[in-house]
Amino acid sequence: MDNGRLRYIELFLDSVDSVECGRKGSISENRRLVSEYRSDYYSDIEPHLKSSSPRVRMEVVILLSKLKERKALEAVKHMRIYDNDLVSGACLAYLDAIGSEDDSIPKLIDTLRHTNGAEFKAAALKLRNMARDIDVSALREIYGQVGEDLKEPMMRILTSVISRYPELRSKEDLILSDPVYPNEKDLVRFLDKSIVYMDIRYRDNYSQESAVSLEMYNKMASAFKKIQIRLYNEKANLRYYSDDTRKMYDDAEDLLLWAFGDLSSKEVIGAEKGDGIHRCPHCGGKMGKSIRGWICPECGFSI
Repeated sequence: MDNGRLRYIELFLDSVDSVECGRKGSISENRRLVSEYRSDYYSDIEPHLKSSSPRVRMEVVILLSKLKERKALEAVKHMRIYDNDLVSGACLAYLDAIGSEDDSIPKLIDTLRHTNGAEFKAAALKLRNMARDIDVSALREIYGQVGEDLKEPMMRILTSVISRYPELRSKEDLILSDPVYPNEKDLVRFLDKSIVYMDIRYRDNYSQESAVSLEMYNKMASAFKKIQIRLYNEKANLRYYSDDTRKMYDDAEDLLLWAFGDLSSKEVIGAEKGDGIHRCPHCGGKMGKSIRGWICPECGFSI
């Protein structure tokens, strides 16, 4: 457990104790619990939604409404109906806060699509704390269309979304990669080279081997990662391409899934000599070294 999380948990538990001792507002009015919060801390807060103290339950719901933490949505909906009046009122305020924010997100995204300058940057600043995981696709589309002067605000929105939704971290390098404009001829050339690399060069030379050198493992992991990023960035463009190109894309995607799995199953010679293979914190697979850092060929996680 990292030190930041440990400090936050200690602060939260101290606040819970204070509320249980009769000090109202120790949770709901604690500014540090808001300013230092990260989405992956929710699992430490969640059990207290079932606290035996109605006052604790109420203050935790108020805190979650200030945090705009959507992971509590289903639990709060249930509490709104079945908990006592004290807690139910806090639940209603939470649902109003989440609902109001959800209503404004599409308008802010539309502002990003159709404006620039100060208006664009103001909308981007608001979305940094409001955008959801389901907004990533629309945000990436805008990210690929704006000029260089507006890419940084878009990058900050996407980075913020990833920080608040830990399940997105395994795709961080994909989400933050540069979207590409539709160009069917260029994609076909890329797919042709990628399919040849995986289906001929890799399959003929390495798929039958039970072990590969550390250097070769890292080289192939890096190559597969580049293919994965390009395929990810072309996903939204497929509607502009022909049936033949979409079929070629599907073939490359299937080959990549096979190649990732085949590479991750191999013994890595030289890993025990100091340049060891890192284990992926996401899936436990072997990670390879590339220019950008360590990459897991099995799930795509990178550090």
